Amino acid sequence: MIILRGNETLTSDELFSLIGKINGIIYARVSTADQAKKGYSLESQIDKCNERALTKYKFKDDEIIALVEEGAMGDDPNRPALNYAMYLLEKGLGKKFFILHPDRLTRDNTLQGVVSRRIWNMGVDIEFIEFEVDPNDPESMLMYNIQGSIAQYNKAKIAANSKRGRIQKAKKGEIPNFKRMYGYSYNKETDTLNINEEEKEVINEMIDLLLNKNTSCNQIAKELSKRGIPAPNGKVWYQTTVTRILRNESYKGVFYHGQTKVVQKSGEKQQVPMPREEWIPINIPVIIDSLTFEKIQLAIDEFSKGKGRKSKNYLLKGIAKCGRCGGAAGSGITSKVKNGVYKYYACRKKASKGYEVGTGENVHVCKGKNWRVDIVDQIVWDWLADTLSNPKALIEELVSELGDSDKLKNLENKAKTIQDKIKEVKKEETNYIMLFGKGKIDESQFDMLTKPLKENLNYLNDELRVINTQIANLSKSVDEVLMIENYLKKFQESIASDNLDISEKREIVKMFIREVILNEDDTIIINTKWDSDGTDPDSNRHKKQVNGQAYGRQTA
Repeated sequence: MIILRGNETLTSDELFSLIGKINGIIYARVSTADQAKKGYSLESQIDKCNERALTKYKFKDDEIIALVEEGAMGDDPNRPALNYAMYLLEKGLGKKFFILHPDRLTRDNTLQGVVSRRIWNMGVDIEFIEFEVDPNDPESMLMYNIQGSIAQYNKAKIAANSKRGRIQKAKKGEIPNFKRMYGYSYNKETDTLNINEEEKEVINEMIDLLLNKNTSCNQIAKELSKRGIPAPNGKVWYQTTVTRILRNESYKGVFYHGQTKVVQKSGEKQQVPMPREEWIPINIPVIIDSLTFEKIQLAIDEFSKGKGRKSKNYLLKGIAKCGRCGGAAGSGITSKVKNGVYKYYACRKKASKGYEVGTGENVHVCKGKNWRVDIVDQIVWDWLADTLSNPKALIEELVSELGDSDKLKNLENKAKTIQDKIKEVKKEETNYIMLFGKGKIDESQFDMLTKPLKENLNYLNDELRVINTQIANLSKSVDEVLMIENYLKKFQESIASDNLDISEKREIVKMFIREVILNEDDTIIINTKWDSDGTDPDSNRHKKQVNGQAYGRQTA
């Protein structure tokens, strides 16, 4: 059995060699909450699914691929292992799709219907180990949909109860779900904070270096690392770590619960700030008094004055990337020449201010070259202007690569067929209602005749909802192409006039270009907003590579 975890995939050669040889695909998933509360484990899921494949269907061990999703949310539609499972099934690998239970597939009822239909439409059977479902049996599908609704409800209820419990603890002066804060130790018995005397001494040393010895946060980080004082992460003292500690108001004796909340968009967790009036204050031991804290802020502000190089006149602000290490590249580095001053894009990691504990040596520093701002900006702008000057060719390329027009028409035709069937069933039901009203059939006969019609109607409506969801997703892709076309036409005239200032050019660039990668070999890769997101293993669309000496001199 082949086991692939997370983002692991087969090579093209491996995939080709397995076509016609793989009969079963196993999908296993756990989230942290599931594993803790229900005792799910990936190994047991794989073992139970594998046992079913070997005993019931007589598959051989080398005819099975197991895809493992570690720590993924059940309502996330964009899970790497699940996406790759769909990809393998589409390529013809697997006749059976084995899963322990429907809630391992998803905890969202709508998503459950979409994914299940997608698998069944490929001619693949779904085999749940702890649940039975027959896509051709309306009653079975009803129970399947009920199971999906229950899973979604349970997830929402658990989240609501957990949140309520955390708020109640905070209002009692206890700290729920506490994460590490330097200078304190968490008392698990009382859910409160105690001062960590050793770390408190380090904080006092930071304050002394800053206020009494006029030492910057960067130099403080370097000094602590040289002395071998363990950093919060144990290995590296960063300037930002020192600054964050000395800027933290909690050391004045009040910790605020609920400063942020976690929201999910398409299954991805994001932290968003909460209004200050909704924060819940919790008293904790004081490490820095209020007067000293204010002196610290003034001292840090004083060190920060005039430190940064202000450089707004460059095109690729926020989208330039270093091709060597993947870090952000920004302008600010300059060099004087006979003709004036050259500005350069430089990897931000070149200026990384982190120091190894014990040696004080700088770590995580990129050794890449710098790139001339004027040359890079001109290359990128010329490419964009050329692209926008001929929108027809680009739109034709985008539409052909989407390749969804035929599929969209087929789905629309299928939806129309189902709608016609629904009308026929409703018409038949109306006929029985008329017969019942005229006394031609009694109530028991009416119930017997209309029950299968109602079940069929529920099934057809479910099928129509799934197809409409697929149509909406495909239509969205087409709408995005039309939106791009409108943008292209809108900005053609402005770009052709060449009367735009740098800020206007930058806004146009950000509308169409997602990132610009500056490589060591003097090539520039331009990734547009309509590029593939990389989830399709075979996709490598719209990566525009241009050549040009972008650094202005042989040594950067």
